[in-house]
Amino acid sequence: MAFLKFPGSKKEVEDLLLIEIGLEVVNMAKLTLFPEPRVAEVARKGFSSLDEMFEASLQAVDELAGHTQDIPKNAILGVSGGPIKTETTVAQYTRPDPKEPIGDDEVEKVLGEVSAKAQVTDYKLFFSTIASATIDGTKVSNPIGLKGEKVALSCFIAYKRAEELAVFDKLIDEIDMKLEKIIPTSFAVAKTMLGKGDENTLLVRVGKERSEAALLTKGHIAEIIQFDLGVANPSHIDLGFEIALEKLLKEHPPELIELYPDSREVDLAELEEKISKLSWKELGVERAPHIKMVKEEDYEAEDTGLQALVSEATT
Repeated sequence: MAFLKFPGSKKEVEDLLLIEIGLEVVNMAKLTLFPEPRVAEVARKGFSSLDEMFEASLQAVDELAGHTQDIPKNAILGVSGGPIKTETTVAQYTRPDPKEPIGDDEVEKVLGEVSAKAQVTDYKLFFSTIASATIDGTKVSNPIGLKGEKVALSCFIAYKRAEELAVFDKLIDEIDMKLEKIIPTSFAVAKTMLGKGDENTLLVRVGKERSEAALLTKGHIAEIIQFDLGVANPSHIDLGFEIALEKLLKEHPPELIELYPDSREVDLAELEEKISKLSWKELGVERAPHIKMVKEEDYEAEDTGLQALVSEATT
């Protein structure tokens, strides 16, 4: 029987509750891991504010309970929307004993040192991880257990406002769950793209009124950015890119922009066409990027975030 074992814990977990809080929708799902990982049931509820998100999450749990007898007690929480600040730092160092495998303690020490140097006011650290690594010139997704001398760890750190994190804590207490992990969903989605190429890629989750973008550059997850424009105002989306992403686009011009919807109510066809016709040179991008919508055979595009949490739980 295959089970998920979380790092630092001897407890094996058979099922998980996936809580995917999007820009304007909560996706609540039961992840069954035996005999193979699959999302057994999904409940969805929309919201338009932080307070509504809390109530929508409780409603989604109730709806999910109506579909399945057993709600898992262990949860993974993925979050999008709401103010967020992110940093990516590449920590390079020479290991004193190249023959000793890299362990959790070594990675945690590096993350702790990088986090301690961060200067972010009015925000609280809620997520830090190694997004990717290079060991003696070889790129790897996970350095744990590998040996080597010259190491470069891509450290991704995310911060949110304390009041928003307090709502997440209140939600977990209210539904009586054990939170195994909280993660920015855009990071989880971007992580699934690593290894597919070194081109600069902008992954954009689009809602009705707001959007969230994650930038992948040179094999690293560089940054997560948000802006208050979506399919409800496609005529202004060019302004949104120009204002919200101007510096980012000039420093790391994307070769590929992938769009995926926040919910099934979001139609990206018009937006895809609009972005394709942007005056990219006026935005400081000499070569227009390829624009496409996320399409997968195994799941619907609106479940991109949810499926990224499945991948996070099982790899």
